[in-house]
Amino acid sequence: MKKAGKRAERKLKKRVSRKTLALIGGLVFCALAAIIAVNVMFRVTINKYDPDIIINGVWIGDTDVSGMTRQEAVEAVTRDTAGCAQETVTAKLDSERKAELTLSELGMAPKDLEKLVDSAADYGKKGNPAACYKILKNAEENKNKKVFSVEYEVTEDSAGSVLAEKLTGLLSQPSDARLTQGEGGTKLIADVPGEALNIKKTVENINARIGEGWDKKAFDVEAAVTEIQADITREDLADITDVLGTFTTYYGSSDGGRTMNVESGAGHINGTLMQPGEEVSADDLMAPYTEENGYAMAASYENNEVVQSMGGGICQVSTTLYNALLLAELEITERYEHSMLVSYVEPSMDAAIADDVKDLKFRNNLQDPVYIEAVLQDGNVTFNIYGKETRPGERTVEYVSETLETTESDETRYVATEDAIGTMYTQNEGQSGLTAQLWKIVYENGTEVSREAVNYSTYLASGKTIAVGTFSDNEEDSAKINAAIETQDEKQINAAIQEITGGKEE
Repeated sequence: MKKAGKRAERKLKKRVSRKTLALIGGLVFCALAAIIAVNVMFRVTINKYDPDIIINGVWIGDTDVSGMTRQEAVEAVTRDTAGCAQETVTAKLDSERKAELTLSELGMAPKDLEKLVDSAADYGKKGNPAACYKILKNAEENKNKKVFSVEYEVTEDSAGSVLAEKLTGLLSQPSDARLTQGEGGTKLIADVPGEALNIKKTVENINARIGEGWDKKAFDVEAAVTEIQADITREDLADITDVLGTFTTYYGSSDGGRTMNVESGAGHINGTLMQPGEEVSADDLMAPYTEENGYAMAASYENNEVVQSMGGGICQVSTTLYNALLLAELEITERYEHSMLVSYVEPSMDAAIADDVKDLKFRNNLQDPVYIEAVLQDGNVTFNIYGKETRPGERTVEYVSETLETTESDETRYVATEDAIGTMYTQNEGQSGLTAQLWKIVYENGTEVSREAVNYSTYLASGKTIAVGTFSDNEEDSAKINAAIETQDEKQINAAIQEITGGKEE
């Protein structure tokens, strides 16, 4: 009997357990069904919204982008950015050196704007369905406000050129070390470092101010700089103590254009440092011959005539340098004489420069560096060639010009001037031509020990130049006298003048 009772009891418990499990299962199923139903409802509500249309109450920075498409939101934020981009940035190197720029000039734009717009468009539509549902319902009731913070930025590409344009002129430029003559001999002037604008760091400084929390007002910012060394430092010149050669010519009576050209050309050569074995072109150092590079129009030789050209007079610079180099006994690798004689040195002592056709080139054939100094003083141009003197003290060098042959020209050339018709006068008497040779003479204790030919130069003779007036109120008369001048026939020129003036001389 006891066993039967126990079996009945166990069966009853099993029936109760199955009913409990069934009940629990039913409850779970109902709960799941309810959850699914709620989520379906959430999804149905969410899916009613266009994924590309931003819901009500959404802002990107100070721009209300509610109801906008992604593209419209990009345009709206960009448009609103243009307003605050007119604010001024004062970029300061120090308290005295500064430049004002607008953020627009620097190319300020919202940082990661596309991503911001995507986040705004996805707000209330992606993520937890319950949270999205709540956001959407609040938006429908105009109870929602969501602000996506905007950080602004400039980039090195957008701001670099503007920063350089505004600030480079305010930077301290490096100053090369240099040699000059002072009391007691050669004096070394130390180099001074300069500044280069650090675009990367300056952009970082600007971005730090226009990032999150910027009050949309003008501000000052540090313009960062990097120290740069001079091309020639004190250490480069420390062992260069001696003047190996020096030569001077006078240009003080030249007109303004020629004076400007001599001084500019000398200035471009000044401070040249040559390493052992290095070859240098005087033309390369002085060019280009433009107004921007310090040159003007002045007289020069071209095709055996005196003409006006840009940079006229630079040949006096190269000639003065040539003679200083000879005295320093540096190697001359290329040199040309002028087509006609020049007045500032003896024949065969000149060195012409002409449009990539004629050049003065020289090489440092010594074991130590060579430094070239140009000095402009009292209408004189001087070149000093510095190096380390290794020549014996009893040895001296002299250069002597020898004229070998002289020629004359009986040619007369007639040139038109703006004087009145009937005016004739001698504009230029012309000059002799000759051939000459330059000798290098070496002395030891005052006694000549060697004589060597350095160059052989030929200069053309030029004839007399007669100026002929061509000005008249009558264009036909001017044309007639110009036609006569073109014949270069004295009889025809005089006949034209007689015909026009009726024998009356001006």
